[in-house]
Amino acid sequence: MTVRLARGTSTRALVSYLRAADESGARRRDVLAVLTEHFALPFDDARLAMDRVAGGVTRAASGNRANEPDPVKDPLAWTSYRIELGLPVDDDALGPSAEERASAEALVERARRGEPTHGTEDVAVALEVARLAVASQEPGRTRFHLLLEAATSISVAAEACIDRLGQRPCAPEGSQEWVDGVALAAAARQVTAKFAAQPDAQREERGLGLVGRIVTRMLGQCHAFVGRAMIESARCIRRNGDPDRAATHVEPVLADFEFLLDRFQDEPPFDEDVIALEYLLAAAELVIEVRGISTELEGLRDRTKQVLARASTA
Repeated sequence: MTVRLARGTSTRALVSYLRAADESGARRRDVLAVLTEHFALPFDDARLAMDRVAGGVTRAASGNRANEPDPVKDPLAWTSYRIELGLPVDDDALGPSAEERASAEALVERARRGEPTHGTEDVAVALEVARLAVASQEPGRTRFHLLLEAATSISVAAEACIDRLGQRPCAPEGSQEWVDGVALAAAARQVTAKFAAQPDAQREERGLGLVGRIVTRMLGQCHAFVGRAMIESARCIRRNGDPDRAATHVEPVLADFEFLLDRFQDEPPFDEDVIALEYLLAAAELVIEVRGISTELEGLRDRTKQVLARASTA
């Protein structure tokens, strides 16, 4: 009944978010996006979190103190229970340590001086460097160097994580490597967005390539994550004037995701599988737009639309 959360988040923050989302009537799709990206929960853990937080509210409503969940075995339900009753709950968020902040500041200061990028294998330090670089309001050239250092730090930290995986094809869902992979990919997207705003088309493409490297190597068993990374990169490549390479880039999505159509031939897809199929459809449509229609592509596109139509009415 426990889940591992991203660095800098907390059980209390997760529970508070889910309670607020429920009260506001937020779409399930939007809630899942926050849980799996900001809090770095795998989809199974995200569903568990939604269930346990609701369970805590239900137990509190019973008025029976014997129904209080176990804070160790079921911390999400316990936190939700206590918040519902107006009881105090400590915030267990763990941000970077003083030493990690100092290391990040040192890398940022090197970048301000225009020194060559250095990077770090420490994920917490890399994420702090990225946070400082993205938040910076310093003038153009200085900020550019900060973003370069942030991208380098994310890349070096990610490669160190990948090396530690050894022969494993990706990180186990819910492991520290998993949540770090989600956080590093998110930080890489934030840094890339700053390059794109300048604009810097080539650095945007390289930044999205870094996102893809992190996602496919560390989070590769999640088709929803992989599909997003592949489509983002392909669309950037196309904007940069190379549509044929963009189509080539997403062809693996067609090959690797098609099995989902067989899996959901007789039953509707759910949550992450809907997202993955939406990216399969986007990949098919991009290839068709670039290279023209074929019987095979038309069939793949139409089958995907049919499966997604069942999902929208399920």
